[in-house]
Amino acid sequence: MIKEKIYITGHKNPDTDSICATLAYSYYMSRRSEYDPQPIRLGDLNRETQFVLDYFDVEAPRYKESIKPQVRDLNMDKAFTISREFSFHKALGLIQEHQMENLPVVDENDQLIGIVSLSDITESYMEIWDDGVLGRSKTPVENIMQVLSAKRLTHPKNPRPFDGKMSVYAMNPENIKDHIQKNDIVIIGDRSDAQLDAVEKDVSCIILTGGYTMEEAIRKKAEAKNITVISTGFNSFMAARLLPQSVPVDFVMSTENLATFELDDTVDEVQKKMSSSRYRSYPVLNHKGEVVGAISRYHLISYAKKKLILVDHNERSQSIDDIETADIIQIIDHHRVANIHTATPVYFRNEPVGSTSTIIAKIFLENGIRPS
Repeated sequence: MIKEKIYITGHKNPDTDSICATLAYSYYMSRRSEYDPQPIRLGDLNRETQFVLDYFDVEAPRYKESIKPQVRDLNMDKAFTISREFSFHKALGLIQEHQMENLPVVDENDQLIGIVSLSDITESYMEIWDDGVLGRSKTPVENIMQVLSAKRLTHPKNPRPFDGKMSVYAMNPENIKDHIQKNDIVIIGDRSDAQLDAVEKDVSCIILTGGYTMEEAIRKKAEAKNITVISTGFNSFMAARLLPQSVPVDFVMSTENLATFELDDTVDEVQKKMSSSRYRSYPVLNHKGEVVGAISRYHLISYAKKKLILVDHNERSQSIDDIETADIIQIIDHHRVANIHTATPVYFRNEPVGSTSTIIAKIFLENGIRPS
């Protein structure tokens, strides 16, 4: 079970009691509660406190200047990233399976390089007059084979580039004339005369439909001419329909002015940015630029305030500046009762002793826990 984080802090301008109480109570909470305690401090350490921490080889609480909810506090969606070579077909499958609107595209170092949306893919796929899209998008043969569930029949040493148009060889060779040209990607059935004519016209790729193969003499001639030949079980209609889905996503992905957020962005900042954009989902990046999740407007509605425990103070001016954005659940102190306001009843322990650490030591003993 993932434990919810809870922040424990002393007052501003922390002294040794404030820091030690924070660290000790964090240790206690880690042994006794369902929370994941996070000791923090609101100011720099003085020399005395630093000496104590160095003497006992204890790490100081991390400095935190705001308790406002951040992106890292949201229950983000899982990150689904794809490479730039991903086909439209595979990208659409992911989008439909996980009911997403877009997918982050990353490079070999997991750095975000673009975002491809459902509308990007559908708009390109609906461009029915673009029969040269495979060449302009530099579609790899692996994408074509994946989309058509095809097997390779030739392995040319220097494959011809797929920079021609997509065509279906549906005529007799004597009538085809210049409908089939050099470096075209051609869909053909079982007709040997059409296959041979396509090879002699120096096409770049021959797609045999219906699961048909090629006569060995024609296949060898195709391989000698560096023509890629593959065979698919789909008929010619389905092959022609599916072929444009092999285009890689980097052909249509957005690469400029990407709408993203970082883990340390506050929810307030996110709300402002979202209100001025049209997207439904946004990638979340860590400090390395890697995609670690995704958020939408839904997450801003359902987020919870950060939980906070105050030690060695209960005065508003002595606490973190934006304390009103947090949910205070406990206060342990040895000073006068001051002006901290809470939204709900809280555990409050206040005793007239010399230090808050004394109270926390008593809490350890009362619960049968020996301090480390």
